[in-house]
Amino acid sequence: MTDSDCIGSPEIEEQIKRVLRDTDKVDLPLVSNVLQESRDRWYGQLAVSAYDSLSEHEDDEDILPVAAAIELLRESVRLRSRLFVTLTNEHPHSLTLEPTAALLTGDYLYTAAFSSLRSVPDARSGDCFEILTAVHETITGRFARTYTPAKSGESDKAVFLDETVGSLGEGAAVLGGTLAGLDQPNHRHFERLGGELSVARQSRLILEADPGEATVVPPTIDQAQLRALAKRRQEHANRALDALSATVDVTRLREFAEATTGVQDGAGSVTGDDVLD
Repeated sequence: MTDSDCIGSPEIEEQIKRVLRDTDKVDLPLVSNVLQESRDRWYGQLAVSAYDSLSEHEDDEDILPVAAAIELLRESVRLRSRLFVTLTNEHPHSLTLEPTAALLTGDYLYTAAFSSLRSVPDARSGDCFEILTAVHETITGRFARTYTPAKSGESDKAVFLDETVGSLGEGAAVLGGTLAGLDQPNHRHFERLGGELSVARQSRLILEADPGEATVVPPTIDQAQLRALAKRRQEHANRALDALSATVDVTRLREFAEATTGVQDGAGSVTGDDVLD
C-alpha cells in the first residue's frame, strides 16, 4: 500500500479546478457556486482509499483525475436532483433553481467528469469510462422512475438511496481499485463496500440535518427506518472489509469506514441542496 495521506480534499479540489480550467470556457454562475461551496470530497477520498489498498505505484497523483471525475459527476447529480425536486414540487423544499441554468451547468459538470478521465493511463482509461457511464445511467434511471409521470409504484425508498448515492459510492471504490489493478474476484467486494458506506453515510447526514435549515429531501422515509438502514448498511460494509482483508491491505479502507461512521464530526450538516451530498 502506498502512503497517499497527502492526497485529501484540498488536493482533489485543486484537481477539479484544473479540470474545469482545461475544459471549454463557459459563463455559468452555478459552476462558480459549486467550487465556492465547502465540500468534503468524500467520494474522491473513497477512490483514493481504494487505490491505496491495492497500489504500489510511485506516483500517487495518478489517482487525482479519477477522484476529480467522481466528484464532478457528484456535483452534476446534485444539481439535477435539486432541479427535479423543484420542478415536481412533490417534496418539501425552500430552494429553487432556474431550470435552463441548472440543466446547462449539470451537463457541463457531467462532461467535465469524463474529461478528467482523459488523464488516466491508457491501460485503464476504457474501464474507467465504462464505470463512470454505468454510474450515470443508474442514477438517471432512478430519477426517471422517481420524478416522471411514468414513475413506478415502488414504495421502497431505500432503493432511491441505493441507486443514487449508493451508485456513486460503488463507482468511486471501483474506479480507485481499477486504476490500481483491481482483480475480478475482489471487484464485487469493492463495489459493495463503496455502495454500503455511501448509503450509511447519506442516511446519517439526513438524520443529522438541522431542522431549522433549508433542506431538499429525497422521497420520504421515516427516521426509524433511516436509522435501521444506516446501521444495516454499515454492517454490510464491515463484512465487505472482512472479505477483502484476506487478500488486500484494508488499513486505509477501515480508517475511512470508521470516519464515515462518525460522519457528524467531519462532513457537516445537510443543508441547502445536499439531498445527494
